[in-house]
Amino acid sequence: MAASDTLHDERERIASERERIASERDRVADERDSVADQREAASDTRDLELDEKERRLANLELMLHERGRALREAIPDVVRRQQEAIDRSRDVLNRAEQRLIRAEASLERSRAAVQRDDAEIQREVASSGEEEPAERGGT
Repeated sequence: MAASDTLHDERERIASERERIASERDRVADERDSVADQREAASDTRDLELDEKERRLANLELMLHERGRALREAIPDVVRRQQEAIDRSRDVLNRAEQRLIRAEASLERSRAAVQRDDAEIQREVASSGEEEPAERGGT
């Protein structure tokens, strides 16, 4: 009977250690997700600031362009202005694509966190199912 108790105690210790390791792994993963979310938020803030700066510069460019026309200064030819507009649009699209990539990564991290939570619940359910027969056998 003592050997059975010792074996049972050892199994419980191993199960507890496994749960502790799984919990630590989950904590580290959550911490990593938190850092990634902070980086993403900082990057989004920078992107918004850059978008605002670009809008201000575009307005300034428009104002200078109008001044140049009013003073009969040489104004950029249509093709160059169109190319500049295309280049600016490409920059905006590139930043939007980067935000999309970060949002997808965030979604994947969220899905992983949900899966870890589900796995933890399953471990707890399985663990409570293993303890029941031992409790019945002891009575």
